[in-house]
Amino acid sequence: MPTILDIARVSGVSKSTVSRVLNNHPHVSAESRQKVEQAIQSLSYVRNNQAVHLRLQTTETIGILVPVLDHPYFSQLVSILSKACHNQGYRTVVYQTFYSEQTEREVYEGLLHKEMDALVITYSSLTECEIKEKVGSSAVVICNEKLEGTLFDVISVDEEEALFVATSHLLGQGRRKLVFCCDHQTSPLQQKRWEGFKRAHEAYHLPSTKSQLYDQIISIENGIQLGDKLFQHKGRVDGILAGSDFVAAGLLRSATINGISIPRDASIIGFDNHPICLTTTPPLSSIAYSFDELVTGVMDCLVLRLQGEALSPATIQIKPKLVIRGTA
Repeated sequence: MPTILDIARVSGVSKSTVSRVLNNHPHVSAESRQKVEQAIQSLSYVRNNQAVHLRLQTTETIGILVPVLDHPYFSQLVSILSKACHNQGYRTVVYQTFYSEQTEREVYEGLLHKEMDALVITYSSLTECEIKEKVGSSAVVICNEKLEGTLFDVISVDEEEALFVATSHLLGQGRRKLVFCCDHQTSPLQQKRWEGFKRAHEAYHLPSTKSQLYDQIISIENGIQLGDKLFQHKGRVDGILAGSDFVAAGLLRSATINGISIPRDASIIGFDNHPICLTTTPPLSSIAYSFDELVTGVMDCLVLRLQGEALSPATIQIKPKLVIRGTA
């Protein structure tokens, strides 16, 4: 079995440089890193993680994987999670993937190499089996991402039910020209929301098509831009299910600019029940759920995993609630 010394010999660098590359240390030149990685591949080197663990014991660090931090949902979730981890005596490191599958895989490599004690995954481009293949027996908890729940603990909001309830509310008011907007339609979470939207239409014996779905609608600016498109002609739509309250706020602003009266001409329902809902005119209706309940479930599972408890994966669903204000 090849060792670090073998890698150093083949790559022509020092043992300490090899160690820095293996530990993903930033202060390594690109040339040296490439030489070491090529040597690792040619020698089929596999790191002895047990030995690393025995040397380092624990890092007292929890990783939190998010796609981006400049999103109201993820920033709020990270804040509450970080505080909960701190209360348990752990530091937190936030990893932004920027929706890159390669970056996500690199975070899993870091977990496997004991750069952190555990990882909370809030978004993933991979399947549960693909993640398991990367992290092995490492402590992982899935927070509000719709994975299967057969290999990891999954704590999530019932996103399908949330959209079913909100869509049913609008259909029950006689709205028939509804649209649904999301950030990334390929994510399991957004697919669940779309299922709820479709299921509500089925319950009212109404069709639903992909023409009602708008993708990559993430920010206030995106909401304004979408609104300018939808509100060009009064009556084109009469109800919008927004992916977040910030998107809903953008849609509401566009409605005002385009002379659309909310909720007379069209209804808007946001998601997350962020305090921004109380600042708009009229106040935004939204789908609410308890962040504290979500994070408590994550921490309960995380502590058990860190204690080495051999339990079957837990699946916990948080029930959402529709909060009606002035836009629906």
